[in-house]
Amino acid sequence: MGIPITIISGFLGSGKTTLINQVIKGSGLSPDEIIIIENEFGEEGIDHELLIHSKENIVQMNGGCICCSLRGDLLNALTATLDVFVKQGYPIKQVIIETSGISDPQPIIQTIVATPNLQPYFYLDSVIGVIDAENIEENLKHHEAMKQIVMSDRLLISEKGVTNLESINQIKQQMKEVNPLADSHVFSLNNAKEELAKLVLNNQLFSQSVDNSHDEHHHHHHDFESFIIEAEGSIKESLLHNWLSWLMMNYQDSIFRMKGFLNVAGQDFQTEIQGVNQLLNFNLTNRLTETYCNKLVIIGKNIDKNEISEAFQLVLAKSKEGMS
Repeated sequence: MGIPITIISGFLGSGKTTLINQVIKGSGLSPDEIIIIENEFGEEGIDHELLIHSKENIVQMNGGCICCSLRGDLLNALTATLDVFVKQGYPIKQVIIETSGISDPQPIIQTIVATPNLQPYFYLDSVIGVIDAENIEENLKHHEAMKQIVMSDRLLISEKGVTNLESINQIKQQMKEVNPLADSHVFSLNNAKEELAKLVLNNQLFSQSVDNSHDEHHHHHHDFESFIIEAEGSIKESLLHNWLSWLMMNYQDSIFRMKGFLNVAGQDFQTEIQGVNQLLNFNLTNRLTETYCNKLVIIGKNIDKNEISEAFQLVLAKSKEGMS
């Protein structure tokens, strides 16, 4: 599959660097087997001095966020990693990207997933979002913090003095309402380093199934919404493409994540759909269409759940008419 890339995201002061230090110590990997790509906003970075790795393995990008002015540099950093380390036979087994506290992970994900030259060598394993339990309400007032949560595959809630179980459970529920694709775990420096490493590395969460997303969510958090479409039946491929084109055209700046499995007419196995903004990937699975129904999770901002669901049901109905 190539070398796994793990993105560590989280708002300012959430504890990303501390988490990375613990994960590295508990990973069982030697320093020359991990590449850290660190992004700091501003002229000079500070956090790189806190990382326990050798400087040769840190690629730090100053002057802006990966997500905006330095998006091209992310590709350059990965290409340099490929040319200097991988192709020369260095035993690289893990890449970790630590975003700045105000970064949007979305274009970072798109760069990794949509760059053909990287595909034989790297794959996106997981997007990990770090949540500061003590300051969560203040942080959620910021669009960047909400976007980081929406784009995550797993959320690690740093207790930071919040030990009340009821408060932690409320945060977990709140996170599930914002992003039903992500699971949540509480962590602190008291956790074993090996336990943290297992939570963060080599879980293939970005491509995991959506079968665990059972609940219907339609809650407002600063206009962010998530909901699940579940329906039986098969969809004609041409009508599916029409529906997706309509969806992307009408919600091109509003849908951030989309993941699910669809029954395409004429195929014995379900098609997996994985969407990050306008980037859509399709893969044939080993899931029999006669066993599973269509299931699609959509996360976005200012989206009309009823309009999208009704349009999908219309596509199913037209497909059924065409096949009868």
